[in-house]
Amino acid sequence: MRLAVLLAASLACVGIGFAKSAALSAHVKDLETLQKIIQYLRGEIVTAASPLPDAFWETGRRMRDPYRDISEDMRRPDGKTLPAILEENTAVHLADTRLTKEEKEELQEAGCSLGTGDRAMQKANLDRYEARLVQRIAELQKGLPERKRLCQSLGIMGGLFLFLILV
Repeated sequence: MRLAVLLAASLACVGIGFAKSAALSAHVKDLETLQKIIQYLRGEIVTAASPLPDAFWETGRRMRDPYRDISEDMRRPDGKTLPAILEENTAVHLADTRLTKEEKEELQEAGCSLGTGDRAMQKANLDRYEARLVQRIAELQKGLPERKRLCQSLGIMGGLFLFLILV
């Protein structure tokens, strides 16, 4: 019985290490998804000359949840302003993503700046936000394999240490 509990606790430590490793990859994937959204939005606004609600709708159709849910709310504003819709949806739909609080705030700022100018200004705002995303993705990917291995190794070592201490 005691051996089973020790083994389970040790495996839990290993699982935590591997879960943290997977979370690092998921964070980068979420940022890459945002970059793809920005590229689609820019195409809809600049090339297709779509109005903002339609641009969000067309972009959202191409995306997976939770981003698709946000685009549906943009299409039906129900008298809400764009900043209000973005703030509400970011809090609700993006709660399960690995995006940090700062990244969600930057997304809201970028989205809110879209409705304030002409197409050239909207393109410039999207370009500026995408440049920050590209920089952030590059920073995260720079040491990603090492950080993933570190998390996995710490999980394994923690599990072994716990097993040895409690034996």
